[in-house]
Amino acid sequence: MPSHESIIHTAARLQHATQPKVSFMLYVSLASTKNAMRLFRVISKTIWDQTQQLGYVPRCGNDHKLDCVHLNVEEAVLFIANKYFTYEEAPLVLEIDDARFNDFIEWLPPSDEQPWMQPRAHIGNLPQAAIITATPLSYRDGLFGWENDEQ
Repeated sequence: MPSHESIIHTAARLQHATQPKVSFMLYVSLASTKNAMRLFRVISKTIWDQTQQLGYVPRCGNDHKLDCVHLNVEEAVLFIANKYFTYEEAPLVLEIDDARFNDFIEWLPPSDEQPWMQPRAHIGNLPQAAIITATPLSYRDGLFGWENDEQ
C-alpha cells in the first residue's frame, strides 16, 4: 500500500484532472490522507525557551508576513532545518497534534524546491498544548539529522 505522502504527492500532481469523477476521487483520497498525517514544526532552542514562558510558539517572520503558522510534513523537516537553521540555534522538531485546528489548515501543493504538501495553519499562534514531542536534531558533518539515524 502506498504511503500517505506518496498518495498526497500523486493527488497533488493530478489535481487538474479533467474528469469530474476522477477529481472527486482524488479529493476524497487526499482529504482522508491529510487527516492522518503527522505534522511538525522546526524551531530554535531560543524559541522553545520562549514557548515555555508564553504558552505558545511565537510566530517567525515568514508566519507574520503570510499571516499563518507554517507547519511541515515529516519528509520536509530535515530540508527546513538544514536550509533555515544554524548549529548555534540548536533546532528542535515539534510533533504537533492538530486536532484543535485541523479545519484551519491549508495545504499548498508540492513545488519544485519542496516536492511535498506544505501545510499552513490559519491560527493566531501554535498553542503549547498542541505539542506532542520536542526532539533535538543531531548535527554531523555540517548537516542536521534525526537523533537516532545514521546520516
